[in-house]
Amino acid sequence: MFDALKGLVAPPPGAKMRVLNVGGGSKGVALPPHFQDWEQLLLDIDPRTGADLVCDARALREAAAPDAFDAVYCSHNLEHYYRHDVDKVLQGFLHVLKADGFAEIRVPDIGELIKLLAKNEIDIEQEIYKANIGPITAHDMIYGYAPEIEASGQDFYAHKTGFSRDSLLRALHSNGYGEIYFAAPLALLELHVFVFKTRADAAQRALLGLGEPAATQAQHAAALPARRAVHGGDTQPDPVEALYQRAAAAFAVDNWEESAAFTQQALALEPALPALHYLLGSCRLGQEQLAAALQAYARCLELRPKYPLSAETLARQALCHARMEGANGKTAAIEALAPQHSQSVSVLICSASAGRASRAEAMYRRLLAEVPHEVILINDARSYAEGYNRALQRARHDVVLFAQDDIDILSPDFAARLLRAICRHALVGIAGTRKLVGGAWHFAGYPHLAGQIGRPNGEGRYVVTLYDVTERETKGLQAVDGLLFATRRDTALRLGFDESGFDGWHLYDLDFSLRAAQAGLDCASCNDILVAHESQAGNDAPWRRYAQRFLDKHQGRLGSLQNIVFKPELVALPLRSAAEWRLLTEHLIGGEGGAPR
Repeated sequence: MFDALKGLVAPPPGAKMRVLNVGGGSKGVALPPHFQDWEQLLLDIDPRTGADLVCDARALREAAAPDAFDAVYCSHNLEHYYRHDVDKVLQGFLHVLKADGFAEIRVPDIGELIKLLAKNEIDIEQEIYKANIGPITAHDMIYGYAPEIEASGQDFYAHKTGFSRDSLLRALHSNGYGEIYFAAPLALLELHVFVFKTRADAAQRALLGLGEPAATQAQHAAALPARRAVHGGDTQPDPVEALYQRAAAAFAVDNWEESAAFTQQALALEPALPALHYLLGSCRLGQEQLAAALQAYARCLELRPKYPLSAETLARQALCHARMEGANGKTAAIEALAPQHSQSVSVLICSASAGRASRAEAMYRRLLAEVPHEVILINDARSYAEGYNRALQRARHDVVLFAQDDIDILSPDFAARLLRAICRHALVGIAGTRKLVGGAWHFAGYPHLAGQIGRPNGEGRYVVTLYDVTERETKGLQAVDGLLFATRRDTALRLGFDESGFDGWHLYDLDFSLRAAQAGLDCASCNDILVAHESQAGNDAPWRRYAQRFLDKHQGRLGSLQNIVFKPELVALPLRSAAEWRLLTEHLIGGEGGAPR
């Protein structure tokens, strides 16, 4: 079996550069472009692949001649060996490489996969992304591509180990490689590394587009003691962490006084930790000691915390101001309708509920009393897209407002704020994103989102999700939420809703607003319009079906989109009343009424 390998020697001068493709499966699968014009030899354990060399990569060191290849290419093969056998494979690569040779290795990034599963509560058998061979689940990434294992009946298609960035770095360094370069991944959730037998020269760095080599010595020195400490029985818990955990536990049960006491003890030991100042401020907010809360929040921000702590702190700082002003009898400023902004409005509502439709119509009659308006109700819509298209044909006014029937608009000056925004932008919603990454606009997370949406929390209270409320209007969005959005009637008629593609109740809004943005229209969120939504959207089977339709339709123009459910870190703030919410919004935007920025 090893005869061909034993015969491998360095090629004569002037011969093509030679790359050993380990476990590539087929020469029909193209190698990266930097291997163009190289001679490729395919090594695979499965004789059905048509491999030049049928060999177990663990046997390279014993079976092959040394210094025979300029490069080794190993794409998604190293994870098919047990961890103790990975060393044999890597030593084999080193053995067959010339002194100036390199190995290019690609493996699944299990470290990042674990973070994704935990953060977004994704099941192990849920699809993570689509590859050219079909849907890839988390189970496939960890244990191997299940359809291939089943069809082949061969267990060497199963994964027997996995890598994080640090563990791959450790494996390469401990097996004697020289310089190690991490490169941009060529697939989702992938580690992509170039590792040199000695060092890369300038020509190699230019050919492969390499940056700086990884700091392996520092990485290894830091990683291994940390691993030992996990198992050591003589280590002492960090006193600041212990105090913080006790403070957090007291805070969770609204024991503000005890939580503040533990936090202050921790601050005496570690005064430069932003999270401690934030926690102390939140204790003082809970105790209604608003001036003390503001002082703690200000100190937290001075220490320049990252998101989401920075956003949480700014939100609660604004809440302190809102409560202080509310206690003094102040109310939020009412924006007057500017004469130049006055326009007629058609409100379009699809509702199968007579009660909700009646309440919605009464609300818009009240809020739009200053301007000519009409309310068009569609009670037999087959989908939002079909219903809105039908309503558009009946609309008579220049501005059309698309509204779901279960929202409550809490801005008494709604007409002034909406019409001011629609004079500046082609399409206006209450929340949206500058970047789409999947089937819901909010999946992109910070810093791409804008706007705010509340939900009722009983007895006139609300929980408000603050996507970003640092300016009155945020322009340049790719998509807006379908709860409430407005545009010109001629624009809506020109774009139309895709009722064949979205013949249900999901994704029609993303499709409509994305096509508006792609047509060069400025889509914006009006961040000072306060809207509470009675129901909460879910990611059920119908949603997933329409999300896939949306991705299939727009994948080509948007690039890589993923039909998985993300749960980005967002700021949610409990508020006592709509009046408090309005004052909070003024402070977040930066002044009474908020000057446009």
